[in-house]
Amino acid sequence: MGPKKENRRLFGQGSQLPQQPKRMNLPQMRERTGDVEGKPVDRQQQQVLSFLSSLQSNFTSLVRLVEKRLTYDKTKEQAFERLYQEMDSMKQDQELTNLRPLYIDLILLHDRMEMIYKDGAENGSLSPEVAELLKSLNGELMEILYRRGVEPIFLESITFDPRYQEVVQVVPTEVQEEDNEIAAVVRNGFRYKEVILRPAKVIIKKHRV
Repeated sequence: MGPKKENRRLFGQGSQLPQQPKRMNLPQMRERTGDVEGKPVDRQQQQVLSFLSSLQSNFTSLVRLVEKRLTYDKTKEQAFERLYQEMDSMKQDQELTNLRPLYIDLILLHDRMEMIYKDGAENGSLSPEVAELLKSLNGELMEILYRRGVEPIFLESITFDPRYQEVVQVVPTEVQEEDNEIAAVVRNGFRYKEVILRPAKVIIKKHRV
């Protein structure tokens, strides 16, 4: 083959210009790219939503458990408090039942020593030494009663109160405002905490027309 023919053949082959690739519309490319990339994004979102839903469910269960526990603890505390109150009340009732006769006897002894002391002071039949001894013994007796929860019932009002007082005598009065007023206390009353051991004996006034 001659040089001229060879050059022509080569030139004929090389004269073909490289063709540009077919253009694709940008929207089509974006749609395809979105289709390819959109799938993993959707899966990630679903996983995140599933995780958040599970977390919310677990949190709700935890809140319910805590509320239930708090309610149980409060109910248990109230039950124990009522039990302690009932036990304390039973203890006091049992103590009063067992010791009431002793308390009454000690109160009567107090009345007796007080009466002897007053009578001796009025008529002078007691020597100063005996009077002082009676006063001291009576004070020690009252201290013992105080320590056991027994104390006199003090008048909080001059108006007769049947809860704490017992009428032993009635004196008339012309003043209407003095009706049911206490004129005098014959004997002091005593109580054990909130329980009346004996009411006070009093003289009251009654209005009469």
